[in-house]
Amino acid sequence: MKSLYIIGNGFDLYHGLPSRYADFHQYVSEFAPELLNRLDAYFDFEVDQNYLWRNFEQDLCKFDHEGFMDTYNHIDVTSESFKLSELYGLEDEVTEEADNLVTDIREQFTDWVGTFDFEEIDRSSYIPVNINTGALFINFNYTDTLEELYSIPKERILYIHNNANAYDGELIFGHSEVSDHADTPTFDEDGEPTRTMYTDSQNASRAPFYAFQKDTKAVLKQHRLWFADLKDLDEVTILGHSLGKVDWPYLRLIHKLSPQAKWKVSYYGNQERIDLQKRIRSIGRHINFEMITFHDLT
Repeated sequence: MKSLYIIGNGFDLYHGLPSRYADFHQYVSEFAPELLNRLDAYFDFEVDQNYLWRNFEQDLCKFDHEGFMDTYNHIDVTSESFKLSELYGLEDEVTEEADNLVTDIREQFTDWVGTFDFEEIDRSSYIPVNINTGALFINFNYTDTLEELYSIPKERILYIHNNANAYDGELIFGHSEVSDHADTPTFDEDGEPTRTMYTDSQNASRAPFYAFQKDTKAVLKQHRLWFADLKDLDEVTILGHSLGKVDWPYLRLIHKLSPQAKWKVSYYGNQERIDLQKRIRSIGRHINFEMITFHDLT
């Protein structure tokens, strides 16, 4: 039987890793409070009952670029001392600060994932699941859980958004929005140009939105040979993956390559079961699937 496992964050959580967005929020609060202040100022993060982040990656699309630019824009164009060079200075400053913000977010996220320690996991807190070690694996996590806890050979695992313990590029994370809806159109409805003296600075202020777009097309192109090997699958097992819209292109390709495969989709709680059933049908109306829990595999 040719099998594929798709591994999501729920898999790491099941095995005791502190990999929730809420955990990242607490990490940033402790180790990068200045960054947390900037995140609170310019992003609209949804929070849980403890006021901790619920959906950090997708919420990176909720960037207040206007407020960000206003922080650095102290130009008074009506002043007699106004100089055109001030506009160039504003663009340079906004560009630099936007780049710094993106870099800081990436660095803290990567550092946080790097703190996960498998030696600290309480192995008695979970029952290992029965996994076909001869299967193929697409790991949406950045961790070595499959290797460390299940001795899965690395060559059988595709770390689709890269691995925290490998030198295969920076970790890929972010949102699924394709454009900033606040983008200023080049021309108005009458065909007149809309460019102003602030246009370049405004464009620079939008950089964080675009920096955290997940480029699924680029990822698929990079791993096209790996995906080509997913033809004629008999079974696809999804463990701890939310089936979020941002990852649908990968999942739809798998279904296209192996339309006859039987899918098993793990869920945690009745509401997630309902949500995942809707999402799996959005990925492929004719997917043959069943809902399971982790305990069904123990």
